Amino acid sequence: MKEDYINIFEVFTKKLTNWINELIDKTPNIIIATVLFILGFYLSGVVKKLVVKLLEKRKVKLSARMMIGNIISIITVSAFLMFALNVLSLDNMLKTVLAGAGVAGLAIGLALQGTLSNTFSGVALSFVKDLSIGDTIDSNGYTGVIQDINLRVVKLKTPDGNLVMIPNRAIIENPLKNYSRNPITIVAVNCGIEYGANLENVQKIVVDAVASHDEYLTKEDIIFFYKEFGDSSIDFEVRFPMPSKNLVETAVAKSKAIVAIKKSLDQHNISIPFPIRTLDFPFDLLQNNKEK
Repeated sequence: MKEDYINIFEVFTKKLTNWINELIDKTPNIIIATVLFILGFYLSGVVKKLVVKLLEKRKVKLSARMMIGNIISIITVSAFLMFALNVLSLDNMLKTVLAGAGVAGLAIGLALQGTLSNTFSGVALSFVKDLSIGDTIDSNGYTGVIQDINLRVVKLKTPDGNLVMIPNRAIIENPLKNYSRNPITIVAVNCGIEYGANLENVQKIVVDAVASHDEYLTKEDIIFFYKEFGDSSIDFEVRFPMPSKNLVETAVAKSKAIVAIKKSLDQHNISIPFPIRTLDFPFDLLQNNKEK
Protein backbone atom coordinates (compact mmCIF):
# COMPACT_ATOMS: atom_id res chain seq x y z
CA MET A 1 0.00 0.00 0.00
CA LYS A 2 2.83 2.36 0.89
CA GLU A 3 4.54 1.61 -2.40
CA ASP A 4 1.35 2.54 -4.30
CA TYR A 5 1.27 5.97 -2.64
CA ILE A 6 4.95 6.44 -3.45
CA ASN A 7 4.33 5.58 -7.12
CA ILE A 8 1.38 7.99 -7.31
CA PHE A 9 3.52 10.75 -5.77
CA GLU A 10 6.32 10.06 -8.23
CA VAL A 11 3.91 10.20 -11.20
CA PHE A 12 2.38 13.45 -9.96
CA THR A 13 5.82 14.97 -9.33
CA LYS A 14 6.98 13.93 -12.79
CA LYS A 15 3.89 15.41 -14.45
CA LEU A 16 4.21 18.65 -12.47
CA THR A 17 7.89 18.90 -13.40
CA ASN A 18 7.04 18.41 -17.08
CA TRP A 19 4.35 21.12 -16.89
CA ILE A 20 6.74 23.56 -15.23
CA ASN A 21 9.46 22.82 -17.79
CA GLU A 22 6.97 23.25 -20.63
CA LEU A 23 5.73 26.53 -19.13
CA ILE A 24 9.32 27.76 -18.85
CA ASP A 25 10.02 26.74 -22.44
CA LYS A 26 6.89 28.54 -23.68
CA THR A 27 7.32 31.63 -21.52
CA PRO A 28 8.80 33.67 -24.41
CA ASN A 29 5.86 32.62 -26.60
CA ILE A 30 3.36 33.57 -23.88
CA ILE A 31 4.99 36.99 -23.51
CA ILE A 32 4.95 37.52 -27.28
CA ALA A 33 1.31 36.40 -27.51
CA THR A 34 0.32 38.74 -24.67
CA VAL A 35 2.13 41.65 -26.32
CA LEU A 36 0.43 40.88 -29.62
CA PHE A 37 -2.99 40.79 -27.98
CA ILE A 38 -2.43 44.11 -26.16
CA LEU A 39 -0.99 45.62 -29.34
CA GLY A 40 -4.12 44.48 -31.20
CA PHE A 41 -6.38 46.36 -28.77
CA TYR A 42 -4.26 49.49 -29.07
CA LEU A 43 -4.04 49.39 -32.87
CA SER A 44 -7.78 48.72 -33.17
CA GLY A 45 -8.49 52.08 -31.55
CA VAL A 46 -5.90 53.85 -33.70
CA VAL A 47 -7.19 52.26 -36.91
CA LYS A 48 -10.78 53.13 -35.94
CA LYS A 49 -9.91 56.81 -35.47
CA LEU A 50 -8.00 56.92 -38.79
CA VAL A 51 -10.89 55.30 -40.67
CA VAL A 52 -13.45 57.63 -39.09
CA LYS A 53 -11.36 60.71 -40.02
CA LEU A 54 -10.84 59.42 -43.57
CA LEU A 55 -14.56 58.79 -44.02
CA GLU A 56 -15.31 62.23 -42.54
CA LYS A 57 -13.15 63.86 -45.22
CA ARG A 58 -15.15 61.95 -47.82
CA LYS A 59 -18.34 63.36 -46.21
CA VAL A 60 -19.70 59.98 -45.15
CA LYS A 61 -22.55 60.38 -42.62
CA LEU A 62 -21.66 60.07 -38.92
CA SER A 63 -23.62 56.88 -38.20
CA ALA A 64 -21.97 55.09 -41.15
CA ARG A 65 -18.52 56.30 -40.05
CA MET A 66 -19.01 54.96 -36.53
CA MET A 67 -20.41 51.65 -37.77
CA ILE A 68 -17.53 51.06 -40.21
CA GLY A 69 -15.01 52.08 -37.54
CA ASN A 70 -16.44 49.60 -35.02
CA ILE A 71 -16.44 46.75 -37.57
CA ILE A 72 -12.81 47.42 -38.57
CA SER A 73 -11.86 47.63 -34.89
CA ILE A 74 -13.38 44.18 -34.24
CA ILE A 75 -11.62 42.72 -37.29
CA THR A 76 -8.27 44.14 -36.11
CA VAL A 77 -8.62 42.66 -32.62
CA SER A 78 -9.68 39.30 -34.08
CA ALA A 79 -6.66 39.24 -36.42
CA PHE A 80 -4.19 39.87 -33.58
CA LEU A 81 -5.97 37.25 -31.47
CA MET A 82 -5.36 34.72 -34.26
CA PHE A 83 -1.68 35.71 -34.35
CA ALA A 84 -1.41 35.31 -30.58
CA LEU A 85 -2.98 31.85 -30.65
CA ASN A 86 -0.70 30.83 -33.52
CA VAL A 87 2.36 31.86 -31.47
CA LEU A 88 1.10 29.64 -28.64
CA SER A 89 0.51 26.78 -31.14
CA LEU A 90 -3.19 26.86 -30.26
CA ASP A 91 -4.45 27.50 -33.79
CA ASN A 92 -5.54 23.87 -34.18
CA MET A 93 -7.53 24.13 -30.97
CA LEU A 94 -9.11 27.33 -32.29
CA LYS A 95 -10.20 25.55 -35.45
CA THR A 96 -11.83 22.84 -33.37
CA VAL A 97 -13.58 25.45 -31.24
CA LEU A 98 -14.78 27.30 -34.34
CA ALA A 99 -16.11 24.08 -35.84
CA GLY A 100 -18.10 23.41 -32.69
CA ALA A 101 -19.19 27.04 -32.56
CA GLY A 102 -20.66 26.70 -36.04
CA VAL A 103 -23.12 24.08 -34.83
CA ALA A 104 -23.86 26.00 -31.65
CA GLY A 105 -24.15 29.21 -33.63
CA LEU A 106 -27.02 27.78 -35.66
CA ALA A 107 -29.01 27.06 -32.50
CA ILE A 108 -28.11 30.43 -30.98
CA GLY A 109 -29.05 32.19 -34.20
CA LEU A 110 -32.51 30.64 -34.15
CA ALA A 111 -32.95 31.66 -30.52
CA LEU A 112 -31.76 35.22 -31.15
CA GLN A 113 -33.60 36.01 -34.36
CA GLY A 114 -34.91 39.31 -32.96
CA THR A 115 -31.46 40.44 -31.79
CA LEU A 116 -29.83 39.51 -35.09
CA SER A 117 -32.61 41.27 -36.98
CA ASN A 118 -31.92 44.45 -34.96
CA THR A 119 -28.20 44.08 -35.67
CA PHE A 120 -28.59 43.85 -39.44
CA SER A 121 -31.22 46.59 -39.36
CA GLY A 122 -28.75 48.79 -37.47
CA VAL A 123 -26.11 48.24 -40.16
CA ALA A 124 -28.67 49.10 -42.84
CA LEU A 125 -29.81 52.26 -41.02
CA SER A 126 -26.22 53.44 -40.68
CA PHE A 127 -25.93 53.66 -44.47
CA VAL A 128 -29.36 55.10 -45.26
CA LYS A 129 -28.78 58.53 -46.82
CA ASP A 130 -32.02 60.05 -45.55
CA LEU A 131 -31.38 59.26 -41.88
CA SER A 132 -28.52 60.67 -39.82
CA ILE A 133 -27.58 61.47 -36.24
CA GLY A 134 -29.02 64.88 -35.39
CA ASP A 135 -32.14 64.46 -37.53
CA THR A 136 -35.56 65.08 -36.01
CA ILE A 137 -37.85 62.13 -36.78
CA ASP A 138 -41.28 60.76 -35.91
CA SER A 139 -41.54 56.97 -35.74
CA ASN A 140 -43.44 54.36 -33.75
CA GLY A 141 -45.36 57.08 -31.91
CA TYR A 142 -42.26 58.96 -30.72
CA THR A 143 -40.83 62.26 -31.95
CA GLY A 144 -37.30 63.40 -31.18
CA VAL A 145 -33.73 64.06 -32.28
CA ILE A 146 -31.54 61.06 -33.14
CA GLN A 147 -28.69 60.82 -30.63
CA ASP A 148 -27.16 57.53 -31.75
CA ILE A 149 -27.64 54.61 -34.16
CA ASN A 150 -25.99 51.42 -32.93
CA LEU A 151 -26.36 47.69 -33.63
CA ARG A 152 -29.38 47.37 -31.34
CA VAL A 153 -31.43 50.56 -31.09
CA VAL A 154 -31.92 54.09 -32.37
CA LYS A 155 -31.72 56.58 -29.48
CA LEU A 156 -34.09 59.55 -29.63
CA LYS A 157 -34.13 62.61 -27.39
CA THR A 158 -37.73 63.74 -27.14
CA PRO A 159 -38.79 67.41 -26.76
CA ASP A 160 -39.42 66.83 -23.03
CA GLY A 161 -35.76 65.84 -22.56
CA ASN A 162 -36.28 62.09 -22.15
CA LEU A 163 -34.31 59.43 -24.01
CA VAL A 164 -36.28 56.86 -26.00
CA MET A 165 -34.66 53.75 -27.47
CA ILE A 166 -36.46 52.23 -30.45
CA PRO A 167 -35.33 48.81 -31.79
CA ASN A 168 -33.73 49.08 -35.22
CA ARG A 169 -36.14 46.52 -36.63
CA ALA A 170 -39.12 48.68 -35.63
CA ILE A 171 -37.59 51.67 -37.44
CA ILE A 172 -37.05 49.63 -40.61
CA GLU A 173 -40.50 48.02 -40.66
CA ASN A 174 -42.64 51.06 -39.75
CA PRO A 175 -43.29 54.44 -41.41
CA LEU A 176 -40.85 57.18 -40.49
CA LYS A 177 -41.20 60.95 -40.88
CA ASN A 178 -37.94 62.90 -41.07
CA TYR A 179 -38.40 66.61 -40.36
CA SER A 180 -34.77 67.41 -41.12
CA ARG A 181 -34.62 66.33 -44.75
CA ASN A 182 -36.63 69.30 -45.99
CA PRO A 183 -35.20 72.75 -45.12
CA ILE A 184 -38.69 74.27 -45.35
CA THR A 185 -41.43 73.46 -42.82
CA ILE A 186 -45.10 74.22 -43.45
CA VAL A 187 -46.82 75.61 -40.36
CA ALA A 188 -50.62 75.26 -40.18
CA VAL A 189 -52.93 77.27 -37.87
CA ASN A 190 -56.63 76.41 -37.52
CA CYS A 191 -59.22 78.87 -36.25
CA GLY A 192 -62.87 79.89 -36.56
CA ILE A 193 -64.77 83.19 -36.83
CA GLU A 194 -68.31 84.22 -36.12
CA TYR A 195 -71.00 83.68 -38.74
CA GLY A 196 -71.73 87.41 -39.00
CA ALA A 197 -68.21 88.31 -40.12
CA ASN A 198 -67.31 89.38 -43.66
CA LEU A 199 -65.32 86.41 -44.99
CA GLU A 200 -63.30 88.41 -47.55
CA ASN A 201 -62.23 90.92 -44.90
CA VAL A 202 -61.34 88.14 -42.47
CA GLN A 203 -59.10 86.49 -45.07
CA LYS A 204 -57.25 89.77 -45.73
CA ILE A 205 -56.89 90.52 -42.01
CA VAL A 206 -55.54 87.07 -41.18
CA VAL A 207 -53.07 86.99 -44.11
CA ASP A 208 -51.76 90.45 -43.18
CA ALA A 209 -51.40 89.40 -39.55
CA VAL A 210 -49.45 86.25 -40.41
CA ALA A 211 -47.21 88.11 -42.86
CA SER A 212 -46.44 90.77 -40.24
CA HIS A 213 -45.05 88.36 -37.64
CA ASP A 214 -42.10 87.33 -39.85
CA GLU A 215 -40.09 89.85 -41.87
CA TYR A 216 -38.98 87.20 -44.38
CA LEU A 217 -42.56 86.06 -45.04
CA THR A 218 -44.59 87.56 -47.91
CA LYS A 219 -48.33 87.44 -48.53
CA GLU A 220 -47.75 85.30 -51.63
CA ASP A 221 -46.21 82.59 -49.42
CA ILE A 222 -49.35 82.31 -47.27
CA ILE A 223 -52.20 79.96 -48.10
CA PHE A 224 -55.63 80.73 -46.64
CA PHE A 225 -58.82 78.71 -47.10
CA TYR A 226 -62.11 78.15 -45.34
CA LYS A 227 -62.70 74.56 -44.28
CA GLU A 228 -66.31 74.14 -43.20
CA PHE A 229 -69.37 75.51 -41.43
CA GLY A 230 -68.80 74.52 -37.82
CA ASP A 231 -71.35 74.24 -35.02
CA SER A 232 -70.68 77.77 -33.79
CA SER A 233 -68.16 79.21 -36.27
CA ILE A 234 -66.91 79.19 -39.84
CA ASP A 235 -63.60 77.35 -39.63
CA PHE A 236 -60.53 78.27 -41.64
CA GLU A 237 -56.89 77.24 -41.94
CA VAL A 238 -53.86 79.33 -42.77
CA ARG A 239 -50.52 77.83 -43.81
CA PHE A 240 -47.13 79.44 -44.23
CA PRO A 241 -43.57 78.15 -44.88
CA MET A 242 -40.56 78.74 -42.66
CA PRO A 243 -36.93 77.57 -42.76
CA SER A 244 -36.59 75.22 -39.80
CA LYS A 245 -35.27 71.78 -38.90
CA ASN A 246 -36.26 72.04 -35.26
CA LEU A 247 -39.69 71.19 -33.88
CA VAL A 248 -39.30 73.81 -31.17
CA GLU A 249 -38.71 76.54 -33.76
CA THR A 250 -41.82 75.40 -35.63
CA ALA A 251 -43.88 75.48 -32.43
CA VAL A 252 -42.62 78.99 -31.61
CA ALA A 253 -43.48 80.22 -35.12
CA LYS A 254 -46.99 78.77 -34.80
CA SER A 255 -47.42 80.42 -31.40
CA LYS A 256 -46.40 83.83 -32.78
CA ALA A 257 -48.83 83.43 -35.67
CA ILE A 258 -51.68 82.61 -33.27
CA VAL A 259 -50.91 85.70 -31.19
CA ALA A 260 -50.77 87.89 -34.31
CA ILE A 261 -54.08 86.53 -35.65
CA LYS A 262 -55.91 86.94 -32.32
CA LYS A 263 -54.57 90.49 -31.85
CA SER A 264 -55.56 91.53 -35.38
CA LEU A 265 -59.07 90.04 -35.11
CA ASP A 266 -59.59 91.83 -31.79
CA GLN A 267 -58.57 95.15 -33.35
CA HIS A 268 -61.25 94.69 -36.04
CA ASN A 269 -63.89 93.56 -33.51
CA ILE A 270 -64.14 90.10 -35.03
CA SER A 271 -64.73 87.47 -32.39
CA ILE A 272 -63.60 83.86 -32.26
CA PRO A 273 -66.77 82.25 -30.89
CA PHE A 274 -66.88 79.74 -28.08
CA PRO A 275 -68.69 76.46 -28.73
CA ILE A 276 -72.39 77.20 -28.13
CA ARG A 277 -75.16 74.71 -27.51
CA THR A 278 -78.82 75.79 -27.73
CA LEU A 279 -81.40 73.83 -25.74
CA ASP A 280 -84.93 73.83 -27.24
CA PHE A 281 -87.70 72.84 -24.80
CA PRO A 282 -91.28 72.09 -25.93
CA PHE A 283 -93.74 74.95 -25.27
CA ASP A 284 -96.12 72.68 -23.33
CA LEU A 285 -93.37 71.69 -20.93
CA LEU A 286 -92.57 75.34 -20.20
CA GLN A 287 -96.27 76.15 -19.57
CA ASN A 288 -96.57 73.24 -17.14
CA ASN A 289 -93.51 74.43 -15.22
CA LYS A 290 -94.95 77.95 -14.91
CA GLU A 291 -98.28 76.64 -13.58
CA LYS A 292 -96.47 74.63 -10.92
